[in-house]
Amino acid sequence: MASLLEVNDLAFRYSRDRGNVFEHVSFTVERGEMFTLLGPNGAGKSTLLNCIAGLAAPAEGFVHVNGEPVESYSTRELAKHIGYVRQHISVTYGYTVREYLVMGAAPRIGMFATPKEEDYERVEQAIADLELQKLADRTVSHLSGGERQRVAVARAIVQDPEVILFDEPTSALDFGNQIRVMRTCKQLTERGYAVVMTTHNPDQPILLGGKVAMLNADGTLAVGDADTTLTSERLSELYGTELHLVYVDEVDRVACVSSKL
Repeated sequence: MASLLEVNDLAFRYSRDRGNVFEHVSFTVERGEMFTLLGPNGAGKSTLLNCIAGLAAPAEGFVHVNGEPVESYSTRELAKHIGYVRQHISVTYGYTVREYLVMGAAPRIGMFATPKEEDYERVEQAIADLELQKLADRTVSHLSGGERQRVAVARAIVQDPEVILFDEPTSALDFGNQIRVMRTCKQLTERGYAVVMTTHNPDQPILLGGKVAMLNADGTLAVGDADTTLTSERLSELYGTELHLVYVDEVDRVACVSSKL
């Protein structure tokens, strides 16, 4: 049986006269699985997500969704399988948050069809999940960057795909909202969604568990379980600074800390 998401020997470069951004990237993600991608700036994390979402063409290798090449799907059909939450959300028209969220159901109901009661119920559930009640009737274009990010996560939930890609979903959020979004990501896997998330923060895959991949500056990828793959040595090499994984009694878990400045 085919994996839900399979990335096989993937390589990407912007032009023939430039070297690969990354190469020999392979991994699978199944239903209900968390996959967190770590890497320094410029390593190609966002580009890798674009390849998975069918928005960028790899130079080598392939991406399959349910055993089919990602490029074989129409845009609408692919949206039934993959949702993508980017770092920066731009909304031109004056939609309220509720109106913007219900449009996430479009791939399943058709361009000119009317949303069903279940779609509106999914909107209200997403609003509750992300604690967006105070924003629900506000205009999306008037929200702060962090508020828009939370709304974009909620819209992906309404879209109800099988795989949800998150490109640094906590980058514009305060610490409390970072925790809320990560909690939502964890809950999504418990509901059977596959979640692929990029981040700069090693503490996040420690909290989330599942699989972790480290995309190095040389374009290679190391994949494994978060508990065994994340080590002080690997993280220090990845980010070019001395980092330590230490056990913190007060929270009963390992945390990533730096040495003194």
